[in-house]
Amino acid sequence: MHRGAPVTTADRGTRVIATAGHVDHGKSTLITALTGINPDRLREERERGMTIDLGFAWLELPDGGEVGVVDVPGHQDFIRNMLAGVGPVDAVLLVVALDEGVMPQTREHLAILGILGVDRGVVALTKRDLVDDEWAALAKADVAAVLQDTPLRNAAFVEVSATERSGLDELVRALADVLVSAPPRRDAGRPRLPIDRAFTLTGFGTVVTGTLVDGAFDVGDEVAILPTANRARIRGIQTHKRTLESARPGSRVALNLTGVEKDELARGMVVARPGSLETASVVSARLDLLVSASDALAHNEAVKVHVGTAEVMARVSLLEGAALEPGASAWAQLRLAEPVALAVGDRFVLRRPSPPETLGGGMVADVSGERMRRRQEAVETLERRTAPTAASRLLAALDVPRTPDEAGTRSGLEAAERHAATAELVESDRAVPLGDALVGREGFEALATRVERGLAAAHRRAPLRAGVPREEIRSSLGLAPKRFNALVDRLARDRRLVEHGSALALPGHVVALSAVQEQAWSRARNELGRQPLQPPSPQMLEEEFGVDRELIAALAERGDLVRIGTEAVFLPDAVARFADSVVAELESARTITVARARDLTGSSRKHVLPLLQFLDDHGLTRRQGDDRILVVPPEQARERIATLTGRKKVSP
Repeated sequence: MHRGAPVTTADRGTRVIATAGHVDHGKSTLITALTGINPDRLREERERGMTIDLGFAWLELPDGGEVGVVDVPGHQDFIRNMLAGVGPVDAVLLVVALDEGVMPQTREHLAILGILGVDRGVVALTKRDLVDDEWAALAKADVAAVLQDTPLRNAAFVEVSATERSGLDELVRALADVLVSAPPRRDAGRPRLPIDRAFTLTGFGTVVTGTLVDGAFDVGDEVAILPTANRARIRGIQTHKRTLESARPGSRVALNLTGVEKDELARGMVVARPGSLETASVVSARLDLLVSASDALAHNEAVKVHVGTAEVMARVSLLEGAALEPGASAWAQLRLAEPVALAVGDRFVLRRPSPPETLGGGMVADVSGERMRRRQEAVETLERRTAPTAASRLLAALDVPRTPDEAGTRSGLEAAERHAATAELVESDRAVPLGDALVGREGFEALATRVERGLAAAHRRAPLRAGVPREEIRSSLGLAPKRFNALVDRLARDRRLVEHGSALALPGHVVALSAVQEQAWSRARNELGRQPLQPPSPQMLEEEFGVDRELIAALAERGDLVRIGTEAVFLPDAVARFADSVVAELESARTITVARARDLTGSSRKHVLPLLQFLDDHGLTRRQGDDRILVVPPEQARERIATLTGRKKVSP
C-alpha cells in the first residue's frame, strides 16, 4: 500500500460481523437480501421462519473487502446459540423492527455485546415499509434512547426494507465505514479456532467451522483438539467457499481435518497448535454484574459460563465479600465443572441457569489453575496481572522463572508486546535473566535468599566444609541446571556467594578448627613429617590421631595438606620436593620411570604412583608407555608446582 493511500477493509483482511436483536425482527431476511445467502440452514428454521442455530453468510463491500456474517438466534430459548456466535466479531449489526421497536431480547443482546467488548456496529431499522414516517421517527428515538448508555450510542442508523430492497446499499456503506476503523485482529502466533459447527462432507471427511483468532493456520499444520488433546492435521482450508493455503486471524474459516472423526468433535472445543494452549478448570477474573440483574450473585452460586463457543457450568468463588450486587464488580474464581480451552484476555458471559437470566461477565485474568483464598493478597496478585501496561503484566507473570513465551502467554501478550516488555524489564533491572528464563526482581531476591539461607544452614551443620555441593543447593530450589548456573553466576558477580570448584559458600565463611582439632592436627603433622614421602594413610590418621576425613578436607582447603585421590595425603612441602626432583630428572634425562622416581625420592611404589598421577592430572607430565615425560618447560613446571603447593600465591 502506498504511503498516504486510504485504508480499506480489503487492506485489513476478512472481517466478521454478527447480527443481534429480538426474534422476528427480520435478521435472517435482511442477511439474505444483503448477501443472496439464506443463513437459515436447518429445515426447521426455514419452516418456522425463525433462526434456531447459528447461520453464516458473507458479502463483498464496495472497496473490495469481504465480510463474514454470523446470524444469531433472537429468541431467548436459543441465547446459548447466540452467545456461541457473537463473541469474536469486529462489529455488530443490531436489527430493530420499526413496527415493534426495542424488545426485551434487544436489551439482553445489547447487554451481552457490552460484556463481550463489542463496541462498534450499525443499527438496521427494518420493516420500514410497514410504518409511516411519524411512527418510524418515534421508534428511532426509542432505539437511540436505549443505546445512549451503551458502546453503540454513536452507531449509524439505517432504515431498510428487505422485501422492497430499500436502504440496502446505504447499510453496506455504513458497515464498511465501521469496519475500516476497526483495529487489526491481533496475531499472537498462537492460532485457535473455537468450533461452532462440526460435520462431514462427502469426499472431504470431517469439517469444522469457526472464527480464527490469535494467529494463522496453514494447510498441512498439525493441530490438537482441546480439551480432548486428540491430534489431527489440516487437509484443507476454505473461507466463503474459496480454497486457501493459509487463514488469517479474524477470518471465518472451515477446516477440513484428517485424523479425527466428526463424532469426536463438538461445539465448544478448540482447534489449536499442539502445546500452544492449555485447558483450565479454575479461572480467575474480575466479574461485572449487570445493573439489570434481578438479584445479587452469591458466593459459591452455580452459574453457566459462556466463553468462545463453549458453555459450561461453574461455581463462583467471590474473593471480595459474600455477594456481588447488581451493577458492582469484584474479583472471583470460576470453578468449572469441566476443563475448557481458553486464554488470558478472553471475555465471557455469566448466566443464571434457572430462571434463565444474563447476569454479567468479565475478562479472564489467569488460567494457571492456582486456587486463591479469599484475602487481600489474592486480589493484589490479580490486580498486578491485569495492570495497564504490558511490562507490568509480564512482570506479574515472572513471580517464578519462566521463559518469555510462557510469561507472555500467561499475561495474554502477543509477540511484539512481549518482546518490547521483556527488553524494558531487563533494561530497568526489574527482571533478571536466568538462562532461558526471566524472573522478576522480587522472585530473584526470593531465590537468592533461599540460597543464602541454605548455605548458612549447611555451614552451621558442617563448619569444616569449605562449601556446599552445587547440586545440593540446586535440588533444594528445583531449578533446571541452566537456570541455576545463571543464578549462581549472578550471585557470584554480586559477591553474595563464592565458588570453590563444585562447591558454593557464603563470602564470610571461613573453615575454623576447634582447639581439640588443632591439637589433633599438630600430632598428625608431626607423624607426617617423620617420613614425608611415605605418610600414614587417612584411615591411620583417623584411628591414631582423630583426624577424620572431614578434618582432612578442611586442612586441605586451608593448604595444610595435599589430598591425592581418596587414599593418599601429603604435606605440601613433601609434594613440592618430590615434584622438583622429578622435574630436575626430566630436564636432564627426558624420561622417568616409576622405579627411578621411587629410588630418586626415597619413597615407595605405593606412594610414588599417586604422586606421579598428581603431576599428570595438573598437566605437568604425561605417560609415554611405562615412562613419564615433561609436557611443559621446566621453569613453567616449577612455577606451577609452587602455586599448587602453596609456596607461591596465585595472582588475582
